Amino acid sequence: MTMQLRQSVFVCTDGSEQVQRGWLTHESLVQLKFFDNPVSIWKKKFRSARISYRVSPIDLARKMSALREPNSSVTSLGEDSEQQSNFSDSGDARFPFVEVAVMIDGQDDFQPQGQFGTIHRPENFVVAQALTLNPHTLAFMIDFYVWPAEQDAFDDLSSGTPELPEHIGFAYLIPSNLQGSNGNVTIPITGTRHHPIGELTLRYLIVKPLKGYRCTAELTFAKFWKRHKRGLDVGHRGAGNARRTDIKKDKLPASAKVENVLENTVASFNYAARHGADMVELDVQLSKDKVPVIYHDFHINIAIKKRRRTANEEEPLTVAVKDLTSQQLHDLKLQPAERHAEARLEFTDEDIDDNQPFPTLKTILTAVDGRVGCNVEIKAPLQYADGSWELDYPFDMNEYLDIILSELLQHSGDRFILLSCFHPDVCTMIRYKQNKYPLLFLTQGVTSKYPAYHDPRTSSTQMAAYFAKTTGILGVNAHTEELLANPDCITLVKNKKLILFCWGEDNNTTEGIEALKRKGVDGVIYDKVDCLIDGDRQEVYLMQPMMASEMLEAAKSCHFQTADDASDSVGPMNSSHVAAVTAVAPLPPVVAPPTAPLVAAGIATPAESPTPFTNFQRPFQAITTGKS
Repeated sequence: MTMQLRQSVFVCTDGSEQVQRGWLTHESLVQLKFFDNPVSIWKKKFRSARISYRVSPIDLARKMSALREPNSSVTSLGEDSEQQSNFSDSGDARFPFVEVAVMIDGQDDFQPQGQFGTIHRPENFVVAQALTLNPHTLAFMIDFYVWPAEQDAFDDLSSGTPELPEHIGFAYLIPSNLQGSNGNVTIPITGTRHHPIGELTLRYLIVKPLKGYRCTAELTFAKFWKRHKRGLDVGHRGAGNARRTDIKKDKLPASAKVENVLENTVASFNYAARHGADMVELDVQLSKDKVPVIYHDFHINIAIKKRRRTANEEEPLTVAVKDLTSQQLHDLKLQPAERHAEARLEFTDEDIDDNQPFPTLKTILTAVDGRVGCNVEIKAPLQYADGSWELDYPFDMNEYLDIILSELLQHSGDRFILLSCFHPDVCTMIRYKQNKYPLLFLTQGVTSKYPAYHDPRTSSTQMAAYFAKTTGILGVNAHTEELLANPDCITLVKNKKLILFCWGEDNNTTEGIEALKRKGVDGVIYDKVDCLIDGDRQEVYLMQPMMASEMLEAAKSCHFQTADDASDSVGPMNSSHVAAVTAVAPLPPVVAPPTAPLVAAGIATPAESPTPFTNFQRPFQAITTGKS
């Protein structure tokens, strides 16, 4: 008797069926990354040869158990150094399975290895990964093969070849080589005659499941994004451009002066929300006492008072945020480091609590208007191309992310959260630790404004797109400088069915923002959202369907205008006509139900919400006034 399993559809998106990888529960993910010419062969006759390598897992616990048995034939780690490893062909379902992806067209999805592995090309970025319940007893053996010269053009190693390659050696990677969540290691390549013939340099990453949280498929938006007729407006650090005391152009005197708000504060985020931002972008990192705090740079300047008065009484001392506790950050007189240390950026004691720097992530999630989404950039230091680092970080990356993700999951409620990070390994870890929040890979791409990073995945929007597709995340947050210099990057990202956001100083013009949106950019992050957003927009309030008739009746005593063709200016509608009301006096805000931000963000449709709204035009708003 054959039992047939009933197939169910979890969610329908774009009319297509998608199969996605899950998240970590009890197992860990181990990744080995081969890039920057990782294979160095010393033996002269192999230096110019075409080489491939194959990664095979070795269960050390099982090996040691076999060695303890009296009649065991196992004599060493590799049993026989003249043979290839291929231990994963044992048929044991518990044994790790290795997959490989290459960051090039056609190979940027994880696939099983061919019989003789992956061709070594110095310029390629190759990732091999395996899932295991016991990373502390998992070793790897990397076999190396040399191909006949006449087969140099042969690339598809999985389909067979008339002449087999020669097995020339192997390298062992054992658990003691893998210290911490990530790092790099150089190991010798041993020839079949037990002589060293070269060395292998690779980077590794170990992703462990998120502690204290159980992921389910009940609520997951990691790969779902509802398309909008226009891109989203994201306030850079809220109001942006450090301390805002500027004068708005083309405004009446009463509304021309900008509130005195400092970026990356509660006041800044609420200011952006009140002035039309769909989302606000913020930066989070850990303080010394492991509290997630909001700040954009890794370093700050501390003003130290001297015993004797001098012309320059305050001598700045640069300190890393990670070296100060959250309380010290709030108590000391601080100012941003280096290029941000102008007078207008200084933090003063006169600021109200909501306008003080270094708010905690919990404070932001509980004090900022719940109807505005948060693009949370997780700060993580990267290595520069010259070998130096942005910051010497003391935290284990698994612990670091577990603290931040737990804070988000505990306090974000139904607020729409979009995660992002410049560090590709952090993006990989976020992808496999949780399934609730979507994720964008931040990249500076090809630029003359910032120093290059060592990791090739950060080098261009093209590489970022390969990485996003390989990892299975929502999309890419690209540097606008590269998008303007090479508009084909937008097409490349879109062809891979990825969501595209952009950031950078080039976004800070109304014309530039609209041009990027017309080209297909899904979200634009920029400063001074109150000045650059469509000037015809006005503040609006969420409204439930049952209140529509009452509100329109009440509006008869006010000046109003009705949109004759609302379908051209609003999103999906539950009624045939919706009035766009401009009230003389502001209408009282209606507290949104728990699912409202998700509905308004385009993550769920009104039909999916237990308390649907009449309609929505922009994320986090249910009814609009004026043009869009």
